[in-house]
Amino acid sequence: MQLSLNYNLLKSWKAIALTTFSLILVYQAAVYLHPANAEWIGSDSFSFVNLLRFLFIDQFLIECITVTILFASIRFYVHNLKLTEVQLRTSNLALYELKFLPLFLFAFFLFAPFTLTTRYLLHTLPDLDSAIYFGQYFYSAKLYFTYLPFVLLIGYLIINVNLIKNYNEQLGKTKEDLNLTKTKKKKDRLWATDEFGELFLEVDKILWIERVERKTIAVTSEDKYRLKENISQLEQKLDESQFIRINRGALINLSYLLNYSFWENDKYVVRIKDSDKEFIMSRKRLQQIKHLLLEQRTS
Repeated sequence: MQLSLNYNLLKSWKAIALTTFSLILVYQAAVYLHPANAEWIGSDSFSFVNLLRFLFIDQFLIECITVTILFASIRFYVHNLKLTEVQLRTSNLALYELKFLPLFLFAFFLFAPFTLTTRYLLHTLPDLDSAIYFGQYFYSAKLYFTYLPFVLLIGYLIINVNLIKNYNEQLGKTKEDLNLTKTKKKKDRLWATDEFGELFLEVDKILWIERVERKTIAVTSEDKYRLKENISQLEQKLDESQFIRINRGALINLSYLLNYSFWENDKYVVRIKDSDKEFIMSRKRLQQIKHLLLEQRTS
């Protein structure tokens, strides 16, 4: 199965916020639940207010910058490498994910100047010191390998979540199309009534359907029948390649279209086989009929 991919999820601020929150939650849980910090958490110097302030400002808001730039980098990367389709096979999926590894290994150099500089300003303003900046907040192997596990975690998490999202959307659309096809196939008969009672009327025998005195009437070459649905409901139920609405109050079976000709004021007269019935329709409706007839001829 060929899966078409879009990366709209990576544009969502909700996805950015949720991903950042998950990252901070995992990292801080590992830090604060570590046995080495057990005594500090219970000490007099510990404060939940300061902890929440640190987590929200120093961690969450600043790391939102990291995630935003990482997501933007992924979108730019897939656009240039045209990673918009993938075969749902193990080997193809593995190759697809492997193609992101160079980006994730390089991503630190893209977001670090923004993330780390913002953190530096938060920590040191107004007493700026270039020695502190280049010593603790500039590119370094320590900072690179501190961020690398989380970049890999976030990167592969989001592209796999996006894969699943795209798969579910495509599967849902396929099911919807199949259900629509099945529904149309079932509508080969309509529930109708005549002067003798109720019956199933085969739609292939219907020449046209029209609204007459608040009643929906189906006309065949043999008789007329009353239908319970209105014109709009029938337009949705019947095969659009067979029945087309030519005005507000009528549907015609294209199989019984005899001819059409210009009438007046950009309107046309439509004539039906096996009858003397004529309908008036607009040029726009006529173009729809021509398009359908052309499709049927070339299919």
